[in-house]
Amino acid sequence: MVTRRILWACLALVAMTATARAATVRTTNFIVETARADDAQEFARLAEYYRKQKAIEWLGREMPPWREPCRLRVTVTQSGAGGATSFDFNDGHVYQEMQIEGKLERLKNSVLPHEVTHTVFAHHFRQPVPRWADEGGSVYSEDELERSRHDKMCKTILNDGRGIQLKALFRMKEYPRDVMTLYAQGYSVTKYLVEQTDRPTFLNFVAEGMQHGWDAACQKYYEVRNVEELEKNWIEHLKKVARGEVAVASRNRPAPPGADDSKLVVFDSTPPARPVFDPAPEARGLAPAGGGRDRFGGDIGWNRPRARLAEPVAADSEARVDARPVRTSGMPGGRSSAPAAVLLPPEPAPER
Repeated sequence: MVTRRILWACLALVAMTATARAATVRTTNFIVETARADDAQEFARLAEYYRKQKAIEWLGREMPPWREPCRLRVTVTQSGAGGATSFDFNDGHVYQEMQIEGKLERLKNSVLPHEVTHTVFAHHFRQPVPRWADEGGSVYSEDELERSRHDKMCKTILNDGRGIQLKALFRMKEYPRDVMTLYAQGYSVTKYLVEQTDRPTFLNFVAEGMQHGWDAACQKYYEVRNVEELEKNWIEHLKKVARGEVAVASRNRPAPPGADDSKLVVFDSTPPARPVFDPAPEARGLAPAGGGRDRFGGDIGWNRPRARLAEPVAADSEARVDARPVRTSGMPGGRSSAPAAVLLPPEPAPER
């Protein structure tokens, strides 16, 4: 009897060990941890897929393998979805940890590409990216459903008089109290600038703004005198789109292999500063401001930026990222201020 109990205990221990191992999958650039072995395999494949896809979209080429793999913790639930990625910028090297939580299809189609885009930007700039551009570009990497939702949200915010003037938005290092204003405006401005030119030009604009100021960046990359003129052009573009005077091209992206587009739903996500997963907040993918563990505790990079910046990205499809550093003046903080209401035309009534 004692022997049988010992045997069962040994078998249970072996089964538990096998399950624990099966729920962790390591690839070249990720260590994926989740409760189910098949989910771990799927998210490991998708993480590498998005890492390659987003780097090619934004930089024009794949990134080299990371010095250390990114730990990705996945929790599949039936509640609102969100994610957070913590960065440590250390002597030109970038280390990160990522965690995502929520409904399976939202994680695959929106949350994971959003978080992976943060890593692409971090490894290109080698220092914290202005919040509006970091979140705006990451939302631009999500699916059509989420991008459309942010378009409508930005219109509502501007019409309510809650917008942030771009000269203040561009200077922000931290999230404002109304975090969804930063998300919606950041996405809208990013979309406008990218679709005026392309993604590499947008990244070069951000780099120039960080290094030489935003007025200089406007003049160099978008041929406008200053941020105020850029803001005027952006608002006028939004009005034309709302009146139907500007055709908006469909930018549907191909779904990753194995993703089920028939189950896409809008998701909610984390509030600023901490990856607390709750259906109520609507901000997703925030780079937290501390509170992690190990190397990610404390001021995880955002309060300790390195004064190094990647060389500009070439604007053609054969773009290359030069590793030579360039000195930068850093990112001064700034207070937000609300411009007058824009009063875009209302949404047309649905046909009956």
